[in-house]
Amino acid sequence: MVPDPRPASHARARGAVLGPLADASASLDAAPHLTTLPSGRHRAAMAQDLNTLMSRLEKDGPAPIYLIQGDERLLVDGAVRAILAAAVDDPSDPMSVARFDLAEAQTTVSQVLDGCRSIGLFATRQAVLVRGAETLAKQKDEHGLITSYAESPDPSTTLIFVATKLNRSLGLVKKIGKFGQELVYDSPKSYELPRWVVGESRRLGHSVDQATAALIVDLAGHKLGLLQLVVDQLSLFVGPGAPITRDAVTTVLAATREHSVFELVDAVGERKTVPAITHLHAMLAHKEPPLRILSMLTRHFRQLWQVKELKSRGQSVQAIQKDLSLHQFVAKKLYAQSNHFDAVMLRRTYDRLYRTNIQLKSKGYDESLVMERLVMDLCAG
Repeated sequence: MVPDPRPASHARARGAVLGPLADASASLDAAPHLTTLPSGRHRAAMAQDLNTLMSRLEKDGPAPIYLIQGDERLLVDGAVRAILAAAVDDPSDPMSVARFDLAEAQTTVSQVLDGCRSIGLFATRQAVLVRGAETLAKQKDEHGLITSYAESPDPSTTLIFVATKLNRSLGLVKKIGKFGQELVYDSPKSYELPRWVVGESRRLGHSVDQATAALIVDLAGHKLGLLQLVVDQLSLFVGPGAPITRDAVTTVLAATREHSVFELVDAVGERKTVPAITHLHAMLAHKEPPLRILSMLTRHFRQLWQVKELKSRGQSVQAIQKDLSLHQFVAKKLYAQSNHFDAVMLRRTYDRLYRTNIQLKSKGYDESLVMERLVMDLCAG
């Protein structure tokens, strides 16, 4: 029986692995070593966050075989890094990590499995990383080789398959889940992102409340890579161990994002067509999808209407903030912007937003021109 060599690599796995998740895949592929654990220790699993994976690695060590799939590359690569960091002592050592790509015509499953059974002369543990595993869906003749290996894996090897998507009903996927782990990392839903920001901030040693995390998402957008960068920037700004506060967010993020939805709505509310179009073009230039811009505008005007109604009843900005569960920064902006709109204008705005939504989801329309027409109509009143 192979002795359990986990301690050194596992102790440093959590800190070393989740680092800059947006690194290129080559650097993300660097990592640790494999351990043989008693049968039954590794159950089939789906993990939606890296903390779950890290906890499992620290407790049990790496499984003998993994299938990692999903459309969120940031998380998939983070999972690869975590597993490698727990499986080998030096992931940058080519004698410790063998890499294959099944998308390359010359690479075969037999070569991969031979690599699993052929450990380097000076290595005691190794990992075999196999990308392009989605091609296995069309290589069903090879499934038997993989399932046979999964049933009796080499005790010194951790085998990692990485795929964009493999049907979970495939017998191969079920077999890997039975003898190892299947991890799925799809893009988080928009409502899950504030929780992700809280977790990422905690990983970096900072506390952040839910409302501030939601503000970060509102201002930075829904792309995980950008949110990762923003949290890193905030971490550097507040310093080690300090909480990430709304003041820090408004200083670092809100004050520097010149072309946010707030500025766009401000320009619309003041009937300033040229600045409004300028803000729109800037958002489009930053690769904001038109439907997302429309979604932000719709959400913003919905909140604006709610604030307008409560304000007409004599409520203060503090009371409105509490009633609508808004961040203080957002509540103050909406309170000020509500002066530029009346109920008739807001109803007309909703009609235009609805029509624009239909056009953006229909074929034959230039999305940029549709958004430009919307902004000009809104500025016209």
